[in-house]
Amino acid sequence: MALSMAGMMAASAVPFFFAYGRDSRRPVATAAVVLIYVAVWALIGFALDQVMGMVMVPSSFLIAAAAVAVAVVYALTPWGRWARDRCRGMARRGRRGPRFRDALAEGASYAGCCIVCSAAFTLALVVVGMSNPVVVVVGAAVLLLYKIAPSPMAGLARTSRLRRSA
Repeated sequence: MALSMAGMMAASAVPFFFAYGRDSRRPVATAAVVLIYVAVWALIGFALDQVMGMVMVPSSFLIAAAAVAVAVVYALTPWGRWARDRCRGMARRGRRGPRFRDALAEGASYAGCCIVCSAAFTLALVVVGMSNPVVVVVGAAVLLLYKIAPSPMAGLARTSRLRRSA
């Protein structure tokens, strides 16, 4: 599960990797950022695999649906939205520090934001079945869309402001 978790999450972080490489123009620093991110998610995947080996989760459509529902609700919480906005902000053009340790700090910071941003979604994917390659590919695509698509809450807030001002 460690490799599938790292691969799925690395695919969802491609916009950040490209932005970091474009802005820093340092291939070694960019490689370090990617390696830190992948290592963090591989460790999380390994830990989840160990926990899932000790816990027997019955496979049921209702349990999987409940896990997905929890992930959706979490994504709408202020904490989930903050982390998603931060992930999206880090993937935009910006000034990158000139030192190698800046790359290490930025890679770790992005991994931390990504953990908070996709925690419930990741657990839902574990419950649904990370050993299935289709689940991994679909999960990577959904996470990528989740990270780059405009937030529905921002649209709702904008609509309510327009109503109040009218």
